[in-house]
Amino acid sequence: MKKLLIYFTVSLASQTLFSQKVCESKNSVQDDNDISSITKCSVNGNTSSIAKEKVKVISSRSRQKRRSIEIKSDQKNTVSNRKKINDSVKHLQLDHIKENIIAVNTVIEEKLVKDQVCFNEVEYIPQFRGCSDESLDPYDCFNYEMEKHLVNNISYPEKALKNNIQGDVWVSFIITHSGEVKNILATGGDESSEMLTKEAIRVISILPSFIPGKQNNKEVSVRYTFPISFNLD
Repeated sequence: MKKLLIYFTVSLASQTLFSQKVCESKNSVQDDNDISSITKCSVNGNTSSIAKEKVKVISSRSRQKRRSIEIKSDQKNTVSNRKKINDSVKHLQLDHIKENIIAVNTVIEEKLVKDQVCFNEVEYIPQFRGCSDESLDPYDCFNYEMEKHLVNNISYPEKALKNNIQGDVWVSFIITHSGEVKNILATGGDESSEMLTKEAIRVISILPSFIPGKQNNKEVSVRYTFPISFNLD
């Protein structure tokens, strides 16, 4: 019979994690649309002169047409270049926005780490909502609710079952001053336990919101660390 045995203890873990790029692009395009005009020539009654004059006019119109085509082509290239520049600027702006978001998240994460208190050192530990009854021992109730959550939600990875993979996965996460679960970390020690590690992170990520821990009558972020033991019997 296959069973999942889950044990957990508490210990301390910490972590620490700005870059910003500003890009500007300017483009100025100017086209010269001046086309030489064709003037009428007087005809003196000489047919050969008329023929030559006609040839000249046709030739001039042909040059004008070619000039017009070249200008249109240049205008198309200009539009294409402008589009490329606009696309490039948009791309740079998106990259800049993404970098700002990452930078803000980094600052928040660093503040969480800086302001956190170890679970076994905090004055009042975080609590599951079901542990609000003051008659219950806070540590016993926390452990009971955590174990219940794991048993009800952990699913032993199918691949790990087939390959007889088992072992301990150490999990660490922060319960923030607002009761949210953040900064989930997990390690299984070797590559074969990667499936177990992913499952441990998944089940911790669906923990409900907590009643925040308190230190000096102020709500604080608390780091909680414990092992989940995946065993097959």
